[in-house]
Amino acid sequence: MSSLYRRYRPAHFREVVGQNHIRESLEAALMKKQIGHAYLFSGPRGTGKTTVARLLSRAVNCIEVKDQPCNECARCQLVASGKAIDIIEIDAASNRGIDEIRSLREKIAFAPTELPYKVYIIDEVHMLTKEAFNALLKTLEEPPGHAIFILATTELHRVPETIISRCQRFQFYRATPEQLAATVSQVAAAEGLTLSSGASSFIARRAEGSYRDALTLLGNLAFTGKNLDESTVRELLGLPPSELSHNLVKYVLEGQAGLLIREVAEYLKTGGDLTALVKAMAQLCQEQIWQDAPLAQPAQLATLLEELLASLARARVSSDPASLLLARLIRLAVQAEPTKVAATPAMTDLQKAPTSHDEESVSVDSVAVAGGKASDTNQFWRQFLEEVKQHNHALYAICRSARLEALTTDKLTIAVKFRFYSERLYEPKNRRLVEDLASRVAGRALILECLVKTDLDLGRNSEEDLLSTVVDVFELNEVG
Repeated sequence: MSSLYRRYRPAHFREVVGQNHIRESLEAALMKKQIGHAYLFSGPRGTGKTTVARLLSRAVNCIEVKDQPCNECARCQLVASGKAIDIIEIDAASNRGIDEIRSLREKIAFAPTELPYKVYIIDEVHMLTKEAFNALLKTLEEPPGHAIFILATTELHRVPETIISRCQRFQFYRATPEQLAATVSQVAAAEGLTLSSGASSFIARRAEGSYRDALTLLGNLAFTGKNLDESTVRELLGLPPSELSHNLVKYVLEGQAGLLIREVAEYLKTGGDLTALVKAMAQLCQEQIWQDAPLAQPAQLATLLEELLASLARARVSSDPASLLLARLIRLAVQAEPTKVAATPAMTDLQKAPTSHDEESVSVDSVAVAGGKASDTNQFWRQFLEEVKQHNHALYAICRSARLEALTTDKLTIAVKFRFYSERLYEPKNRRLVEDLASRVAGRALILECLVKTDLDLGRNSEEDLLSTVVDVFELNEVG
């Protein structure tokens, strides 16, 4: 099954998906017997460049010499079998030097052995060295009448203009998702596979315009022998559920870092791949930009898409790509957070955080701690952090990145940089522990007030600190 794309390789120009402009031009040239001596096929991988080159090599040598290879005559069958010595395929990626091109120039002068034309198909021609290109150029300038060159490349900008100007150039385009989905459905039916429309559309989107990639995916999935719907395809490919990537994009755009952390944590607990998740989010952003009713403004989606792609590129050279992507996702979410924390309906009156200091609040620089438990606020804060550290390391991870704002006769006010830190501190078990420990150090009952200050300067490497803190905070859901 994994070689479906070979088994269903087009046998006629009309079967090539998404390249009608090329098909029509070549068919017309063949009918008029206006065969060029050099062609240049450029375009993304898997769009049919090599396939069309082979069809053309078959068509120009066909006994019938019509607009299509007949695929029945001895010449067509010889070329199709791959045994025709007059059809020479060269992979420039591994044969890129001047010696290979010199050898080609020496042999090209000899007449074909079995066919009317010698056809040289040079794949990934952009990989040739400068010297090899110069040698090839001399051959293209004065080719023998029995020779045809078909050059193929995925990187046209790397082919010298002198080469391009001596070829008939054809630009291949990616097949549309609809075209690929139709092809996938047809091949699945021919193979006796049950494939839902959602599954074929998903495979087409994953193939990104590549006929070869689409059928390779189908072939790999078909080994299961199952009825294939979209959820099954995602599971077999190890991809996250569509609702998860949708939720996470929404959380990032809305600044809901707390919800993002929870869902990512659950996904990772099930063995999920964070790189695959971020790729799925990037693909969703790209798709949403073109929707009539997208998740957000196209400019917002484009910005997020750029950030996700940059993070993926950076992760490829990181020693710990998963942690880097995790930190980046959270940073993107917290950057979108509002500067104030709104009290949730679940909070009691005691848990609601005021947005300004009351008249009894005193600055940290001038306050004195009563009760004889600490001589000044700095000492209080040090002792408080040490107490938290002894009781709960994850909670300590948040507190150590916070700042003591004020200490009054009945209130401890601290500032944190991110809203999801505040959300964790206000969870009942966490809040109870913080207030108990603060009261013990101060020698009097204190209640907690937490402020969110996005411009809070902690005086440390913020990226590294965020990463280490976030890893700890993942453990904070249950505090004993």
